[in-house]
This record gives sequence, C-alpha cells and structure tokens, in this order.
Amino acid sequence: MRRLLLFGGGGLTVCAVALAAAVTATPEFYRVRRPVGGPLDGRDPGAAAAAAEQAARRLVTRGSSLQAAFLEVGTWEGVFSEREINAFLALDLPRNHAALLPDWCREPRVEFLPGRLRLGMRAGRGLLSATLWIEAEMTLQGANQLRLTPNGVRLGILPLPAGPLLGALAHRLERAGAVTEIRRGGARSVLVVYIPSTYEAGGVSHWLEAIRLAAGELAVAGETRRGPVRPVSER
Repeated sequence: MRRLLLFGGGGLTVCAVALAAAVTATPEFYRVRRPVGGPLDGRDPGAAAAAAEQAARRLVTRGSSLQAAFLEVGTWEGVFSEREINAFLALDLPRNHAALLPDWCREPRVEFLPGRLRLGMRAGRGLLSATLWIEAEMTLQGANQLRLTPNGVRLGILPLPAGPLLGALAHRLERAGAVTEIRRGGARSVLVVYIPSTYEAGGVSHWLEAIRLAAGELAVAGETRRGPVRPVSER
C-alpha cells in the first residue's frame, strides 16, 4: 500500500508539473512581439521604444486618414502593418483606451499570416497568468460580413475549446454595435460578425467589401454610398 501511495503521489506530481509547464509556456510568435516595439532587430531597448512610438503614431495617422475617406462618398482603402498595430497595442491602447480591454486581459499582440492571424494576450494576474492565444482564418463572406474560423485556441500550449472564447468575443462586439452569430462549420465553430452600415435616413452607408491578410500586413477596402439602406440587423 505504501508503494502504491508513493507511486500514485509521484504520478500526480509529474502530471501537475507537466500541466503547469504546458499552461505557462509562451508561444514563439507572442514572445517576440510582447516587448514594446517587438523584436529589437539589433537595436538597444531605448531605440526600439522610440521606434515603437513612431510606429504607433503612424497607425493613428493612417487610421485618421482612412476615417476621413470613410466619411466621404466613394471608395476607400487602408493598409496597416503588423509592427504598427502591435506598437499601438503596446503603447497607445493601455495609455488612452484601457477601458476597451476586459479586466482579465492585458498586452494583446497580433501576427498576420497569409489568410489568417494569431492573436495572443496575457490572461490573469501575477503567478496565475498565462498566454491565451488563438489562430484563426479571417475572411469576408459578403459585404460587411466578417467570418472568423478558429484553427486552434490554447492556454500556453494546452488546447482549449474555441466556443467560450468566441462567445466572449461576440459579446464584446455586440456591445460595440455589431450583430454576431456563432455557427458550426463542420468540426469547428465559426463566428460571423455583421458590421452595421451606420446609415442615417437620406444620408450615407458604409460597406467593407474586401479584406486581405498577408505576412505582416492587413489591408481593407470598401465603399461609402449615398442614400438610405437598411442596416444588416434589420435584414
């Protein structure tokens, strides 16, 4: 009995250590993008931080230009680099828009790949924190209809079901005014986001018509049209 108890206790200890190692592991894509400014690329930390500030400002400038075009009738497009977005997430988001993140989430970072993205963040606090991340395909299934298909969700390297994370994301998007739907796509859940056209009677409507993910880059394009249009939520 003593040997059996020792063997069982040892087995539980090994399992607990293995589980802790799996949960606390940090995926490579997140590890290199977590520092302010991302990889140092041979620069000292001060130079990397200054470059990150410049990249964050470029993103704000590009976003402002896209918004100005978005408000005018006609076509519009924008291209955003992964480095600029991660600089914004590292610096401007916690400084000026911290309320956009839930309490349990901090330090979000993204990686753009052809046709898909990886999004990672630190979940929890202190010793009870770990890297929660998702890899997903992002496409348009129609104008103003964004489709997110997870390829995997993990806490460290421990696989998790995609449903709870998609549900939390859908909740945040609905609070921002979007309409969402979670579908079963074969063996995987799929989140569809219906983006409101934000029209006013006799005014204009806005339509996202193209989105492209490439290595290190996100591009969007669409059109602002004149005249009343029923919003997606009323169709």
